[in-house]
Amino acid sequence: MPFSPRRSNVWVTVSPMSVARTYHSSTLISQDNSVLIAGGIVGSTVHMSTEKFIPSTGCFQQMGNMPRTRYLHAADQLTALSGYVIFTGGYGVGGTLSYADLFHPLTSNTLTITLSQPRYRHTSAILGSSKLILIGGYNQTAIVIDTGDVLDVGSSSSFSAANGVYPTTGFGQTVTRLGNNSDVAFIAGGTNGGSSFFTSTSLFHGSTNTFISLVSVVLTGGRAYHPATYLPPPIHKVLITGGQATPWVIHSSMLLFDVATLTVTTLTSTLSTTRYAHTATLLPNGKVLLVGGSGNSLKSCELIDPANNYSSTVVNYVNGNRYFHTATFIPDEYNGTVLVCGGHAGTAYYDTCDLYFV
Repeated sequence: MPFSPRRSNVWVTVSPMSVARTYHSSTLISQDNSVLIAGGIVGSTVHMSTEKFIPSTGCFQQMGNMPRTRYLHAADQLTALSGYVIFTGGYGVGGTLSYADLFHPLTSNTLTITLSQPRYRHTSAILGSSKLILIGGYNQTAIVIDTGDVLDVGSSSSFSAANGVYPTTGFGQTVTRLGNNSDVAFIAGGTNGGSSFFTSTSLFHGSTNTFISLVSVVLTGGRAYHPATYLPPPIHKVLITGGQATPWVIHSSMLLFDVATLTVTTLTSTLSTTRYAHTATLLPNGKVLLVGGSGNSLKSCELIDPANNYSSTVVNYVNGNRYFHTATFIPDEYNGTVLVCGGHAGTAYYDTCDLYFV
């Protein structure tokens, strides 16, 4: 039964997942507006299970298992894949995965294809309706990667290596598509897993499968695990919030990448607290909801308002300190909701989920 009466700017706790998960994936299923949760890890236990959140009931429905255990993978739903969700790479019981599994969330049918190389802790972006790009991460020998993997469903059934390399070798960078129908993605920051946190940026052009380094476009301070949110026209910019600056320093600053001028500026407005490994969700009202993260925060959430000089307003907290959780926007006949699931804080792993009513 739908939640009634409808409230706004509040959190509601829903039924928990069947298991606690962190480093899992969460994907909106376009066919029925459910949310598919897959994989993840708790302690030393890696999951291969999947389950769906059904908005009309506020409960989870267990689905079939993936063919293999995985966490630190990516999950995407391409229009051209006829309803399948594609899980790429990740780390499983046997090590780094070189497989992508196409999983149908309504039937649990699965198809498997191979990547051009094994990778986990990578980032992904959909370009157009038929192309998927994977960037960075670790390979099977725990060496960080500076290459991309491309799947073009319109012309091939397998992944191939992208042309060239992107400027830095690492993970924790963001890959942001510059518009719903764009074939260009903006890549920013990242880390090599040690003391290096990158300020570099680049573009990936899907039409040529090529990286283009933006040598003169640098972030203010190196950062990783920073969400990057595309703000559609008339703004047409990418908002970068927080991030990890060094192994010991966390940002509270916000940056803005202007797609038209290819410039980055530091905003005068700041976050209410330092945070990284948080989530950022664009809402229909144009605001951006930030949830959790590691830093001084932990239960706190805030709304960033681009129409009001990117000012921050703290909102009611979500249950539990959490980071490396997921946040998924679910459209509905009202203003939509945001489903926040799982994550961890130190040795505490969560099966809890909360809905934010926009």
